[in-house]
Amino acid sequence: MLITTVILLTALIISLAVTPNPIQNNPTTIRATITRHARDFTLTVVDVNGLTNKTFTFSSLRGKPVFIDFVFEWCPHCNNMAPIVERLYQTYGDRVVFITVAGGYRSTVEKTSEYVGKHNIRWTVVYDGGMEVFGKYSVKGTPTYIAVSPSGAVVGRLEGEQTYTALEQLVKASLAG
Repeated sequence: MLITTVILLTALIISLAVTPNPIQNNPTTIRATITRHARDFTLTVVDVNGLTNKTFTFSSLRGKPVFIDFVFEWCPHCNNMAPIVERLYQTYGDRVVFITVAGGYRSTVEKTSEYVGKHNIRWTVVYDGGMEVFGKYSVKGTPTYIAVSPSGAVVGRLEGEQTYTALEQLVKASLAG
């Protein structure tokens, strides 16, 4: 019994240490990193039916504002934020390209496809099974949101659950960038 309690307590502490703060209502948490350019990547597109035969290359978006959403399908914060990202997409999807990068850590393509269907994601979702793109963008926790200007500069970043207003400011930063 004592060993089980110690193991559970240790797992809880580790989980809390790697999970981003739940709500950050202060819009000033947007970290501008204008001098850094978004890193290029190519990944396979995933939809409700699994991996497609389509690849997506980030550099193809040069000249367009971009909002990147890094998620794990099993992440409770990502699931909580999916409706807010959907609302942003409904408002700004005609002016900003939305991309979701779904990580493969403790996940599968099949579970990611279920996530896409569950949240009715209509924009491009790519599967980062090897976590290379997460590494390129220094993503340590999910969800992580990154705004990229039309010139390719990273103009803002938010981590963890956010309000609609905070994410909207990030989207607007990609438009203004």
